[in-house]
Amino acid sequence: MTTSSHSDEWQRLFDMAGRGGDGSTEARMSLASAPTGNAGGEPDLRHSDGPWTKAARVAEELHTSITTAKSRLTAAHGSAAAGTEGLASMATLSSVLTSWEERLKAVQDECGSLAPKLRLVADGQGERNAEVKSSFAGLDRPTGGQAK
Repeated sequence: MTTSSHSDEWQRLFDMAGRGGDGSTEARMSLASAPTGNAGGEPDLRHSDGPWTKAARVAEELHTSITTAKSRLTAAHGSAAAGTEGLASMATLSSVLTSWEERLKAVQDECGSLAPKLRLVADGQGERNAEVKSSFAGLDRPTGGQAK
């Protein structure tokens, strides 16, 4: 470790970020694509559960609309079959219906399982944010404008 005016814990973090021992390189940790260098002292990385919650809602809506689509497809097939028994095209139409029903069921099942998973991600990130914030609460903070 280098000698500086920082606490040992802060210096360890600076060292991990690649700061030179002479302090010539500004220590900065960030994620790729996270905005940096704001003047207001706001954190560089922000989290919102909004996109995850919205994606879950869309998955639920799609799950519901597929139920309607499957019902309408089956009803349309039933009315097409009336009066056409024995035609070779009805066998083909039935196989097409079965194929679409299987595809729609697969999408419906995926949407049904995806929505709760997306909500768990939103909840989990909120909990992680609280854990990270509390983990920094006990650290000594540099004084004299050294922290950004």
